[in-house]
Amino acid sequence: MADRLARGKAKFDEVYGEGRSEGLVAMQTGLAQDLARYGIEFNFGDIYSRPGLTLAQRELLTIAALVAIGGLEPQLRGHTRGALNVGCTPTEILETVIHTVQYSGFPRALNAIRVVTDTLIENGAEIPEPLGPDA
Repeated sequence: MADRLARGKAKFDEVYGEGRSEGLVAMQTGLAQDLARYGIEFNFGDIYSRPGLTLAQRELLTIAALVAIGGLEPQLRGHTRGALNVGCTPTEILETVIHTVQYSGFPRALNAIRVVTDTLIENGAEIPEPLGPDA
Protein backbone atom coordinates (compact mmCIF):
# COMPACT_ATOMS: atom_id res chain seq x y z
CA MET A 1 0.00 0.00 0.00
CA ALA A 2 2.82 2.43 0.79
CA ASP A 3 4.20 2.01 -2.76
CA ARG A 4 0.77 2.75 -4.20
CA LEU A 5 0.42 5.92 -2.12
CA ALA A 6 3.97 7.08 -2.92
CA ARG A 7 3.41 6.41 -6.63
CA GLY A 8 0.09 8.29 -6.46
CA LYS A 9 1.59 11.29 -4.65
CA ALA A 10 4.43 11.48 -7.16
CA LYS A 11 2.04 11.38 -10.14
CA PHE A 12 -0.39 13.86 -8.52
CA ASP A 13 2.48 16.28 -7.84
CA GLU A 14 3.67 15.83 -11.43
CA VAL A 15 0.26 17.00 -12.67
CA TYR A 16 -0.53 19.71 -10.11
CA GLY A 17 2.81 20.81 -8.69
CA GLU A 18 5.23 19.83 -5.96
CA GLY A 19 3.57 19.16 -2.60
CA ARG A 20 0.00 19.42 -3.90
CA SER A 21 -0.85 15.85 -2.92
CA GLU A 22 -0.12 16.68 0.72
CA GLY A 23 -2.27 19.79 0.36
CA LEU A 24 -5.22 17.77 -0.94
CA VAL A 25 -5.14 15.53 2.11
CA ALA A 26 -4.48 18.40 4.54
CA MET A 27 -7.49 20.41 3.29
CA GLN A 28 -9.80 17.64 4.51
CA THR A 29 -10.85 17.12 8.12
CA GLY A 30 -10.66 13.90 10.11
CA LEU A 31 -11.93 10.83 8.29
CA ALA A 32 -12.33 12.85 5.10
CA GLN A 33 -8.54 12.68 4.81
CA ASP A 34 -8.92 8.95 4.18
CA LEU A 35 -11.10 9.66 1.12
CA ALA A 36 -8.54 12.11 -0.26
CA ARG A 37 -5.78 9.55 0.26
CA TYR A 38 -7.88 6.84 -1.45
CA GLY A 39 -8.27 9.19 -4.43
CA ILE A 40 -4.53 9.73 -4.64
CA GLU A 41 -3.83 6.00 -4.31
CA PHE A 42 -6.40 4.83 -6.84
CA ASN A 43 -6.68 7.69 -9.34
CA PHE A 44 -3.01 8.62 -9.47
CA GLY A 45 -1.22 5.58 -8.02
CA ASP A 46 -3.14 3.05 -10.10
CA ILE A 47 -4.81 4.75 -13.07
CA TYR A 48 -2.65 7.79 -13.91
CA SER A 49 0.49 5.68 -13.39
CA ARG A 50 -0.45 3.11 -16.03
CA PRO A 51 1.58 3.05 -19.24
CA GLY A 52 -0.01 3.66 -22.62
CA LEU A 53 -1.17 7.27 -22.35
CA THR A 54 0.74 10.45 -21.61
CA LEU A 55 -0.28 12.70 -18.75
CA ALA A 56 -1.44 15.24 -21.33
CA GLN A 57 -3.71 12.65 -22.97
CA ARG A 58 -5.05 11.60 -19.57
CA GLU A 59 -5.87 15.20 -18.64
CA LEU A 60 -7.72 15.81 -21.93
CA LEU A 61 -9.70 12.59 -21.44
CA THR A 62 -10.49 13.61 -17.87
CA ILE A 63 -11.73 17.01 -19.02
CA ALA A 64 -13.98 15.32 -21.60
CA ALA A 65 -15.43 12.98 -18.96
CA LEU A 66 -16.05 15.83 -16.51
CA VAL A 67 -17.85 17.83 -19.22
CA ALA A 68 -20.02 14.83 -20.11
CA ILE A 69 -20.96 14.20 -16.48
CA GLY A 70 -21.63 17.88 -15.82
CA GLY A 71 -21.89 19.76 -12.54
CA LEU A 72 -18.26 19.15 -11.55
CA GLU A 73 -16.90 22.66 -11.99
CA PRO A 74 -14.26 22.51 -9.18
CA GLN A 75 -12.79 19.35 -10.69
CA LEU A 76 -12.98 20.82 -14.19
CA ARG A 77 -11.04 23.89 -13.01
CA GLY A 78 -8.43 21.67 -11.34
CA HIS A 79 -7.97 19.43 -14.35
CA THR A 80 -7.76 22.43 -16.67
CA ARG A 81 -4.83 23.68 -14.54
CA GLY A 82 -3.40 20.16 -14.57
CA ALA A 83 -3.68 19.98 -18.36
CA LEU A 84 -1.72 23.22 -18.68
CA ASN A 85 0.88 21.93 -16.23
CA VAL A 86 1.50 18.78 -18.26
CA GLY A 87 1.86 20.65 -21.54
CA CYS A 88 -1.58 20.82 -23.12
CA THR A 89 -2.20 23.95 -25.11
CA PRO A 90 -5.25 26.17 -24.60
CA THR A 91 -6.40 25.12 -28.09
CA GLU A 92 -6.19 21.41 -27.20
CA ILE A 93 -8.11 21.97 -23.97
CA LEU A 94 -10.83 24.10 -25.58
CA GLU A 95 -11.14 21.76 -28.58
CA THR A 96 -11.63 18.87 -26.14
CA VAL A 97 -14.61 20.69 -24.63
CA ILE A 98 -15.98 21.57 -28.08
CA HIS A 99 -15.63 17.92 -29.14
CA THR A 100 -17.83 16.78 -26.24
CA VAL A 101 -20.86 18.75 -27.42
CA GLN A 102 -21.93 15.92 -29.72
CA TYR A 103 -22.10 13.54 -26.74
CA SER A 104 -22.95 15.76 -23.78
CA GLY A 105 -25.15 18.41 -25.40
CA PHE A 106 -24.91 22.17 -25.66
CA PRO A 107 -25.87 23.11 -22.07
CA ARG A 108 -23.08 21.04 -20.52
CA ALA A 109 -20.52 22.00 -23.14
CA LEU A 110 -21.38 25.71 -22.89
CA ASN A 111 -21.21 25.66 -19.09
CA ALA A 112 -17.91 23.81 -19.23
CA ILE A 113 -16.32 26.04 -21.84
CA ARG A 114 -17.02 29.08 -19.66
CA VAL A 115 -15.33 27.40 -16.66
CA VAL A 116 -12.39 26.25 -18.78
CA THR A 117 -11.96 29.62 -20.50
CA ASP A 118 -12.04 31.48 -17.18
CA THR A 119 -9.50 29.05 -15.72
CA LEU A 120 -7.20 29.43 -18.70
CA ILE A 121 -7.35 33.23 -18.42
CA GLU A 122 -6.72 33.07 -14.65
CA ASN A 123 -3.60 31.02 -15.42
CA GLY A 124 -2.27 33.48 -17.96
CA ALA A 125 -3.05 31.39 -21.04
CA GLU A 126 -3.77 33.10 -24.34
CA ILE A 127 -7.22 32.24 -25.64
CA PRO A 128 -7.23 31.38 -29.35
CA GLU A 129 -9.42 33.40 -31.71
CA PRO A 130 -12.61 31.78 -33.04
CA LEU A 131 -12.34 29.93 -36.33
CA GLY A 132 -15.59 31.47 -37.51
CA PRO A 133 -18.43 30.09 -39.63
CA ASP A 134 -16.24 29.17 -42.58
CA ALA A 135 -13.95 26.87 -40.59
